[in-house]
Amino acid sequence: MSQPKGYSEALAFFGLVACGISVRLYFRDVPNFAPVAALALFAGYFFASRTVALAVPLTIMMVSDTVLGYYHLPLMLTVYTMLALPVAARGLMRRLFRFQDGRWSSNLLSAGGLLGCGIISSVLFFLVTNFASWMVMGIYDKSWAGLLHCYAQGLPFFRYTLAGDLGFGLSLFVGYAVMRSVMVASRRQLAGDVAR
Repeated sequence: MSQPKGYSEALAFFGLVACGISVRLYFRDVPNFAPVAALALFAGYFFASRTVALAVPLTIMMVSDTVLGYYHLPLMLTVYTMLALPVAARGLMRRLFRFQDGRWSSNLLSAGGLLGCGIISSVLFFLVTNFASWMVMGIYDKSWAGLLHCYAQGLPFFRYTLAGDLGFGLSLFVGYAVMRSVMVASRRQLAGDVAR
C-alpha cells in the first residue's frame, strides 16, 4: 500500500534537513563548502509548497548555527537570505529537469540549467554577502578601495562556495533521477509479475 503524498513530503523534508545539517557540520573546517544552497535549489524543485521549500535551507542554517555559533545579525540574515534564494529557480528547474515515462529527459539544456543555477547562486552569494560584510562589519574602509579589498579577501572562499553548490547540486539531482528510474523500473517489474 502506498503512503500518502504528505507523508512522503514530510519524510523528504526531514531527510533533506538532517542531511544538510550533518554535512554542514562535517565540513565545518572547509570555509563555505556546504550543501545548503544546493538543497534550497532541490527543495524548490521537489516540494509543491514554496514555504516548505524555503524552510529547508533556513532550518538547516538555524539548527547548525546553534552548534557553529551565531554572528553579526544583519550579516547572518543576509547569508540566510542568499542561501534560500535558489528556491526562486523552482519554475526554471521544473521546466528543465523533467521525467518522461519514468526517465529523466537527459539533455544539455537540463545539465546546463542545473550548472547555470548553481553558478549564479554562488556568484550572487559571493557578491551580496561580501557587500554586506563591507557595509556592516567595520573591518574595511567605506570607500571603493575598501569594497574592492573586501571582495579580494573573499575570493579564496568563493572557490569553496562554487564547489559546494555545484558538487552537492549535481549529486542531489542525479541521485534523485537515478532513484526515480529505479522506482519506476521496480513498479513495472512488480506489475509484470502480478499480471503473470
